[in-house]
Amino acid sequence: MFFSLIPGMRAARRVGAAEQKEKAGDLQGVMAACAQALEILGAPKVDLEMPWCRSAASVALAGYCRAARQLARREEVLAMLTRWRPAYLEWMKAPLDEREAASFQWFEEAFRISSKDPRN
Repeated sequence: MFFSLIPGMRAARRVGAAEQKEKAGDLQGVMAACAQALEILGAPKVDLEMPWCRSAASVALAGYCRAARQLARREEVLAMLTRWRPAYLEWMKAPLDEREAASFQWFEEAFRISSKDPRN
């Protein structure tokens, strides 16, 4: 648990920074801050089953993907969703609430759309 508390707080700060960037209209800044949060949470000793880590990861992933889609950066959406897909597919089995379940469904839809070859 201790190994997840400090990284969880650091990731939450990055998510907060992403929200500020979003309010300022800085979509690249949103992507960068969310990517930093996800990097923190993706460290080997972080327990993603801790509620604060799981919540921060899903919020950061959603923020990253929304910003990347608005910037038409399909490859980045696909790469990030591919990286986090094993975790959120596991979480889909028992979502904490309806909002989280909707986020996971959105991730899968974004993954499906991003996985399609744009030349077809």
